[in-house]
Amino acid sequence: METSQNQNAIPCGGCTECCKTDQVILRPEAGDDLSSYAVEYIVSALYPGRRVPALKRDPATGACVYLTQCGCAIHGRAPWTCRRFHCARMFKALGRLPRSKRDVLWARGDVLETAIVERGRDRLQLAQSMGLDHLLDTDQQVAAFEKIVAATPKRK
Repeated sequence: METSQNQNAIPCGGCTECCKTDQVILRPEAGDDLSSYAVEYIVSALYPGRRVPALKRDPATGACVYLTQCGCAIHGRAPWTCRRFHCARMFKALGRLPRSKRDVLWARGDVLETAIVERGRDRLQLAQSMGLDHLLDTDQQVAAFEKIVAATPKRK
């Protein structure tokens, strides 16, 4: 079984913080059918200089248009990024980076959200207490962070 499915053993506890703040980039190469989602094209730190398809955001709240009071309206057909994301993985990956690189990510202002990082810390602690933190493979997340740091202009 793919690790992203195994990570679902680590409960989110009804949290939808990532749906409120993260922009979900759609990945046709990973099986996302753009015609089945409300899409907008955005500039992303992961793809400098390119506009990429993403789930549309509610202009009034900034949340994903599929977020309802009951949670995700498309959970059963969620895009690859949603199925793969877990805030505990993201927090664990941050811990693998040197402080200087974490500082670059924070300084950008468009990569890390305080609420999601704090939730990730809590969920990682829960995963550790449940003996499930080994399910959180961080290699792809670390690589994505490294790519963003490398593309970030140096401050003068």
